[in-house]
Amino acid sequence: MSCPINVRIISKSEVESLLTPEDVIHAVQETFKALGEGQINHPVKEPMWMGEHNDNMLLAMPAHVKNKKVVGVKWVNMFAHQQEGIPSSYGNILILNHEENGQPYALMEASPITYMRTAGGHAVVAAQYLARKDSKVLAIIGCGEEGKAGARGFLAAFPGLKELRLCDTNPAALERMKEEFGNCVQVTFCANAQEAVETADMVLIVTTARVPLVKYAWLKQGSFVAGLHAFYDMDPDISQKADKWFFGSKETDFHQIIEAPFFKDFGLSMERVTGDLGEVATGQISGRENDDEIILYTHMGMGALDIMVGNMVYQRAIEQGIGKVIDLS
Repeated sequence: MSCPINVRIISKSEVESLLTPEDVIHAVQETFKALGEGQINHPVKEPMWMGEHNDNMLLAMPAHVKNKKVVGVKWVNMFAHQQEGIPSSYGNILILNHEENGQPYALMEASPITYMRTAGGHAVVAAQYLARKDSKVLAIIGCGEEGKAGARGFLAAFPGLKELRLCDTNPAALERMKEEFGNCVQVTFCANAQEAVETADMVLIVTTARVPLVKYAWLKQGSFVAGLHAFYDMDPDISQKADKWFFGSKETDFHQIIEAPFFKDFGLSMERVTGDLGEVATGQISGRENDDEIILYTHMGMGALDIMVGNMVYQRAIEQGIGKVIDLS
């Protein structure tokens, strides 16, 4: 007996063409609400380390968002020592499966989903809950694909944003940011991270550095800080001194931040964590309570974000007749 296994294949460029920043923000908002309602099953991610320095990694990120009937897995690589010409995380794959029978129905290149749902997705949604509503200045430390996605998302969610303060070691990356955003907001190039963050209402840190680039003493009163690679590139002292520290998901970030071998000597403690975005999104706990609080947000990502954004890509692909359907039977 042979049953058809019809899978829609969606390329990287097609994924990028099917999503707007507003789409991603909406999908992420729905994900965090589902998290707060206990509707997400996301097994703990177990990285597979490899390479000469044992710091290249492949990782499966499965998730099931029960109330949305969306289930799948992202197979992602993060290579600290990558071959020349290939980004450190590229060629990632997202597979979606039918909840009722487990059969796959979509396969897509997920690199753009990763950076859109990260800096342009959960960082933006966190800022909507945790940043000052009158925030006008955004500092972006790291101006690669995640930095660009972050700028698009923050500009979509914060229409009062007046200035982007940018810091990157690559002058070409800065110029690309200015070319894309210079006509809609003031773009300021900064010589270092301190110069970028000192006057910023919101700070987005998205680099591949393995040394602290942002320190607590530089932060403006009432600022919001999103460290999307946690304390790889951010001073862990911020977790001790900020008024509040939120995770994206306490369940997943406990393992990926508090228990992570890289951070074992940083003095991190769950006692300092105020709560997670699922709890804030569903009103179980308060986010920002006054304009003077310095609030830290860290989240290492969860597969539920990817499959929710990926399902939106799939729905749009069907509507627009995009992608190639292949029978794998």
